[in-house]
Amino acid sequence: MKLYYSPGACSLAPHIVLEEIGEPFEAVRVPIGDGAHRQPAYLAINPHGRIPALEIDGTIITEAPAILAFLARHRPDSDLLPADPVQEGKCLEFLAWLSSSVHTAYAQVRRPERYVDDEPDYPPVMEKGRANIARHFAEIESILESGPYAVAGRYTVVDPFLLVFYHWGVGRYLSFDMARDYPAWTQHADALLARPAVQRALAREGIAIR
Repeated sequence: MKLYYSPGACSLAPHIVLEEIGEPFEAVRVPIGDGAHRQPAYLAINPHGRIPALEIDGTIITEAPAILAFLARHRPDSDLLPADPVQEGKCLEFLAWLSSSVHTAYAQVRRPERYVDDEPDYPPVMEKGRANIARHFAEIESILESGPYAVAGRYTVVDPFLLVFYHWGVGRYLSFDMARDYPAWTQHADALLARPAVQRALAREGIAIR
């Protein structure tokens, strides 16, 4: 397998899961900050120009939720996706919401040019994005208050994806006081940061979260 990633992007979640399942893989750095995802070499892999992408024997899978679900099913012994159909559905629901709603709200702050053409219109888009993010983060906090993990009371592919958004919360575009405002989520993040697989992925990407 070959994972195309950018440090600190949502590709961090499948990066962690690849480490969790012990699957041999090649990590290919495609730094978004340098515009590498818009270059012809990467567009030939993912015409959408988005990170991550996972290559398996010449087949490409894109979109973090799809990659996470694939990896969990590829290695069912990892127990990262519940065998119970209802709980599996809850995991997929959570992944879809993080991708379609929480990630989209963050993009309003990080990349307002996706939503409006004229730079003078950026501030209200970014302001609305911050409000949307705060609302979504409050919902995540509420979910994590009832248990140590997001779904089914145990570690699943949802949890590494949540760590991505926690990382973005403390980053320079949001600069939230995550420890003060989201203590349950902070406890969740700390538990993940103690996992060797998470530590290996962060070390390879050269990033720190706490």
